[in-house]
Amino acid sequence: MTGLTHVCSVNNMPNMSHSRNSDDPFKASATINRMPVDGLVEPRVEGTVEVSLGKMTDMLHVEKCKLVVVEGENQGQELVLSKPIIRIGMNENNDLILDDNTASRFHCEIRRIRDEYLLVDRESTNGTYVGKLRVRECFLYPNCEVLIGSTLIRFVPLVEEIPVYPIDNNRYGDIVGSSTRMREIYGLIDKIAPSELSAVVQGETGTGKELAARAIHQFSRRSKGPLVIFDCSAFPENLLESELFGHEKGSFSGAVRTHRGVFERAEGGTIFFDELGEMPLNLQPKFLRALESGEIRRVGGERTIKTDVRVVAATNRTLSQMVDEGTFRRDLFYRLAKVTLTLPPLRNRLEDLEPLIAHFLLILKERQSSLSHIRSFSDEAMSVLKSYDWPGNIRELRNVVERSITFCENSVVGLEDLPADISARMGSPNRPSVSSVVQVDPGTGLKEAKERMVADFERDYLVSLLDRHNMNISRVAREAGIDRRHVYRLMKKYEIHIPDRQI
Repeated sequence: MTGLTHVCSVNNMPNMSHSRNSDDPFKASATINRMPVDGLVEPRVEGTVEVSLGKMTDMLHVEKCKLVVVEGENQGQELVLSKPIIRIGMNENNDLILDDNTASRFHCEIRRIRDEYLLVDRESTNGTYVGKLRVRECFLYPNCEVLIGSTLIRFVPLVEEIPVYPIDNNRYGDIVGSSTRMREIYGLIDKIAPSELSAVVQGETGTGKELAARAIHQFSRRSKGPLVIFDCSAFPENLLESELFGHEKGSFSGAVRTHRGVFERAEGGTIFFDELGEMPLNLQPKFLRALESGEIRRVGGERTIKTDVRVVAATNRTLSQMVDEGTFRRDLFYRLAKVTLTLPPLRNRLEDLEPLIAHFLLILKERQSSLSHIRSFSDEAMSVLKSYDWPGNIRELRNVVERSITFCENSVVGLEDLPADISARMGSPNRPSVSSVVQVDPGTGLKEAKERMVADFERDYLVSLLDRHNMNISRVAREAGIDRRHVYRLMKKYEIHIPDRQI
């Protein structure tokens, strides 16, 4: 039951002699060929497989759980699954459905707990046996036999090696880019998506973590189910449990109706937990239990509700470091981070700058007919953009493109059309920003002038932070070193409103 993982550096690419019909791995992967979803399962990991996208994974070691019926009405039936929870019984909603009147409707479950499989009896009438021992819970060993009613099932763990090649394409789902690193990302997501692997997407703010999660869902066997996006930083701690698991009517003050949480709303689909690192430590055990048991209980409720969801999470913080600091549970980290993707910042993939700008131009022109005259950016403007370090990454780039074409009167966006703060940082001449020159009327006293200058700075500073963090109040408050309530007060003071979120 020991797991193997293999990670190699991009600078030392593996021998691709096993690639299809070509010595060039990019050509071999030009067409996206997907493995059958039933043949993909979670890889054997010692905790987690970290795939830093400055590196190239040439092989995923993927684990299969095979159940073979050796005695009973279903003798000869074999089932290979990759789900973290496998349900067995007579009911048609089970994964392995038994034609056995001595088995219960929902007889037992096999749960994946880190690198082992836990057999759990679901209070069946006739019990679950491993060998001659009746068990309530026990960890399974290779080729052991489980008696369920009159049906004897053999448990067989398998490991499959799946090669991962870069995909030679300029986009994958809604992700745009043709750099070497993005090709690696496409190839890896293409192998991860059809499986049931939970994944953690890490990267700086604005690198496209949500788009990566959308791609995983889009190309998974759950694509026809819902994708529910949940921002862990958007809710106060006292409401977070209710938003996750739901609540019953009257369970607390203000609970005027029954509320379904994200686990129920995402049934059969995927939940994307954004800013997972913001989840309070005291809520993490309940969250872990929901993932491992596949069951939740609403706040104020008495019955348990079975759930079937896949989890993809994202954070701009390093979870492994938080684990070491004691601010994130180690067992929850191992449960979620079966694969960890670290997306590169835009400054490390500047070859994708032009296709990204072209992509945003197309989107914005389709939405606003008044911008139809804009064709491209001038060479001078593009040179400045390529020299910029892009602290806000792709999200900042989109905002810059939108602001530039809004003020552009020609068909080509020139240096003078770029936002003043970018040109100023690059030492390029440009029109001064409105906020950089404070107009003081003659006769204005020092105190009044100072108050105006401070107010202008305060507003511009707040707008800049909100723009860079895509109106995420928690991130703005953390960077500014102030309380979230203070941020809201400043927004109210300067009449700054949160627009509808753009995807």
